[in-house]
Amino acid sequence: MTASATAPLLRRLNAERVLDVLREVDTIRHTELADAAGLSRPTVDAVIEDLRRIGLIAEVEDDTPGRRGRPARLVRLKAEKGHVVGIDIGVHKCMVSVADLRGTVLATEVRTLGQELGRKARLDGVRRAVRDTLKRARVERSAVLAACTATPGIVDPRTGVVLICDVLPDWTGLNLRTELGRSFNAPVLADNDANLAVVGERWRGVAAASQDVIYVLAGERLGAGIVSGGQVFRGHDGGAGEMAFLSLLEHTPGAEGIGALAANVGKEVVARLREHTHELTGDAALLLAAARDGDAEAQQVLEQILARMARAVGTLALLLNPELIVIGGGVAAAGEQIAEPIRRRLPQMTSLTPQLQVSLLGDRAVTVGALRTALDAVESSLLDDLNT
Repeated sequence: MTASATAPLLRRLNAERVLDVLREVDTIRHTELADAAGLSRPTVDAVIEDLRRIGLIAEVEDDTPGRRGRPARLVRLKAEKGHVVGIDIGVHKCMVSVADLRGTVLATEVRTLGQELGRKARLDGVRRAVRDTLKRARVERSAVLAACTATPGIVDPRTGVVLICDVLPDWTGLNLRTELGRSFNAPVLADNDANLAVVGERWRGVAAASQDVIYVLAGERLGAGIVSGGQVFRGHDGGAGEMAFLSLLEHTPGAEGIGALAANVGKEVVARLREHTHELTGDAALLLAAARDGDAEAQQVLEQILARMARAVGTLALLLNPELIVIGGGVAAAGEQIAEPIRRRLPQMTSLTPQLQVSLLGDRAVTVGALRTALDAVESSLLDDLNT
């Protein structure tokens, strides 16, 4: 590349490094910012001027009491310049979060959605959840600069079309970008829920320092979000991480999660447990609670379920050799009750045993990843203005 060709790229990369620092602090001095970003002071001064020109940062004076000499100039990200929306559309519910440009969540709403809902009714429920969340956050729809939505199934990363989805009625063929784009006067992105969960876990969770990660989304079904070399691996059509291949190994449905397995493998035990409770809780939560309380039959069923999950996790570990596997989704709240039996079995399946941890974000991982993806889109759009 020539110097003239690389200069705009370097300018942009330097701006991204500075923004990464500013997103994590309230205010910072120029010198401290240069150190944190790993850039020279003149380079940082030039970046600050660029970002100030496009309205992303502001400079304020250090008014620390007792400070002597000329006030230092502090820099802050103008997080209030716009907002992003993250949406997680699930089988039984949807979760919507609104955040500022720092990624600080201003409001989150969870809306129950029945599994039997058709496409129109489910989308209507999602739109109402978006409206209510924006209202709680006191954010005008016009202030939303980007939104990102997650869904079960295989999503074409280029178009936002759901190519295959077996768990939601009428969902295959849906263009989420188009449908939800009607709710915003801003770009709308769409991706598979496990892909976005691994993005969230690397941003604000246990995988922040890992470049090769598998996030296992374990709820009603199993899915995996894969990061290799620091980049999300989606495959040609977005189908990487789907667990249907397990049916070839076990001759049973391969993508069933702990919820579905509890209802199938442990059908009789779950039915017995449900006779003694009036709580509106899922089969997995019911089984986990009973096993934790010492119910022998529940413990036995749980062992069978976790053995199947361990085979799924071990197969992925053998194929992809990750540094870290994160167990997340609806079962994350169970913590070591889920993780320890899987961790114990991994050395039997792969000689290069990865670390295995439980998600710190729990059921928020998907929306956190959606927010991060929306923020990336906003940042990319704004930085396009640097060279105009």
